Amino acid sequence: MAHIKLLSIKYAATLILLYLVLGIAYGISISQIIFVSLISLLIYYVGDIIILGRTNNFIATMFDLVANFVLIFSMLGLIKFGGDQLTAAFISTIVLSFYEIFFHFYVADELNLRQDHIFTSSYDYLTEFSSEFDPIFDDIDDFF
Repeated sequence: MAHIKLLSIKYAATLILLYLVLGIAYGISISQIIFVSLISLLIYYVGDIIILGRTNNFIATMFDLVANFVLIFSMLGLIKFGGDQLTAAFISTIVLSFYEIFFHFYVADELNLRQDHIFTSSYDYLTEFSSEFDPIFDDIDDFF
């Protein structure tokens, strides 16, 4: 049930942010934005569950940044976007990444993904010294 709530929040926020950037600024239709937003939900499992659960917010946000850029750039190519594809994908990705930073905190709280830092005590490592030996030179020393 928690995943359904998180997916719906992510979908709604992605839809709104992409509409603000791609719909208003670049004139893409709402049906195309809905399509791109639905496809972007595939990133949720990998970025927000697997990577965020195993690493930290920064790594998960960087993954989402790259994955969203590739997804939006390729989807803009599929829908025959007439403007500058690279700039539209870059601006959309930056806006979504700022949202993802705060969404990851919420996901970590909802799914109990918070990792407490483990403090290890400093150990005093001792170096063991031993005499080095080489069998060839030991045999030569026996002759003299």
